[in-house]
Amino acid sequence: MKFDCARSASLAIMLAALSTTAWCQDTGLPSLFPLPPLPPIGNGYPITQVAANDAVWGQSELSPVQNTPLQSPEVIQRPLQGPMQGPMQSPMQGSVQVPKESLLSPDYAGAMKGEYGGGYGTIGSPCGGSACCHNHYVYANALVMTRQEGCGMVVSVDDVTGEERLCTTCASNGQWAGGFEIGAGLCFGGGPCGTASGCCNSNAIELVYWGVFPAQRCINHVDDMDSTINFGDLNYNNGSANVPYHSAEFQQVCTSYNFNSVEANLVGNCGCGPFGCGMCGCCCGGSCRRIGFGYVAGFRYMNFSDYFLYQTSLNGFSMTGTDPNELNYAIGTNNNLFGFQLGGGLSYCLTNRFTAFTIAKAGVYDNHVTAVQRVYGPAGTATIANGPNAGQPFDVRTAGFETLGLASQIDFGCRWMICNSLTANFGYRVLGLSGVATTSTNIQQQNFHDVDGIAHVNRCGSFLLHGAFAGLTYCW
Repeated sequence: MKFDCARSASLAIMLAALSTTAWCQDTGLPSLFPLPPLPPIGNGYPITQVAANDAVWGQSELSPVQNTPLQSPEVIQRPLQGPMQGPMQSPMQGSVQVPKESLLSPDYAGAMKGEYGGGYGTIGSPCGGSACCHNHYVYANALVMTRQEGCGMVVSVDDVTGEERLCTTCASNGQWAGGFEIGAGLCFGGGPCGTASGCCNSNAIELVYWGVFPAQRCINHVDDMDSTINFGDLNYNNGSANVPYHSAEFQQVCTSYNFNSVEANLVGNCGCGPFGCGMCGCCCGGSCRRIGFGYVAGFRYMNFSDYFLYQTSLNGFSMTGTDPNELNYAIGTNNNLFGFQLGGGLSYCLTNRFTAFTIAKAGVYDNHVTAVQRVYGPAGTATIANGPNAGQPFDVRTAGFETLGLASQIDFGCRWMICNSLTANFGYRVLGLSGVATTSTNIQQQNFHDVDGIAHVNRCGSFLLHGAFAGLTYCW
């Protein structure tokens, strides 16, 4: 009995000893005996937050892995609750401080906020910060373009073999010409499609002009040529107008044209789009996706004039302008198109400075067409030989006709960001026009006495204008 009481008393003493406060420490191998209490710990060193922490995500923004906001300095400085009473004091008696701002650069902070997944990367501004954001822009490009026309006709053949010598498009196709383009715009507005910082204007109103001005180009042949055009209904130099065009020693065709375009557009970007102030630099503030897109809508006026001249000399080997046996057949057309266009564009940031883009736009236009046709030479203007207009000079000038025209344009290019405000541009442009009056579709092959029919201008022509452009864009 006494033995059982002793065992009970020993167990009670051991349980009482275990109920005292103890500090956890590494004592090596486990022991069956309780550890003695350790002395209280003095002033230690609290763990303090440093600059490179979740504070880089901003005061009110959580990082992707943070679930609760950071504690303010006031919360951290409160006394600890629990067995240890009283606040812990550092040797320097200082409070825990949370940085109010990230010490990292804005570009690095922007890159930290990039989207996860989806294959999109972020591009930083090579010149830095909000200086990428602009309110105005101007640009100028040099153009080198050529005209390509599908339809045409042979106007001169060898009078022995019948082989082709000259055609209506022989001189115009493949003729490269110079021009220029200038534009200016006012940027405004932002929104969810702008940059993450919202500092950049994503929309703009712009005015653009470009034109191509080729010189007259002539192609000629010599020795024994006949025309495929029948001028028998006209008289010239006291005889038929057919005489200078048959068995001629010299013939040539000359062509020229002009193209002018004026646009007033509203443009907008989503992300790093290719329009407006987005033409300067790759990204604003360094926090947008590599891919951007935008829209364009506005009014456009285009003027296209076309000129064709078919010359012949019966006996000479050049056109002197004084030989009465020389004769000229001239055609001129003029198209004035005005209408509304819509389009869009894509851009892709290849590097911090290098951006590729494509822009396409198309419109429907009212086309006001005028034309003129003449047959003349050093001996005067040819006269109509028969019909109700017999004896009148063949100088047919048409009143204006209205028709529906279509136009589409696509640009492929790249931009190299020299600095925040200056960008170099280069690329290739293709413009297509249909529903226009060209000289090739209005050449009269016979029945020159039918003045009314000739005055009814053919307006079903079409052509392509394509070539390279290069220049600079300046934003401020």
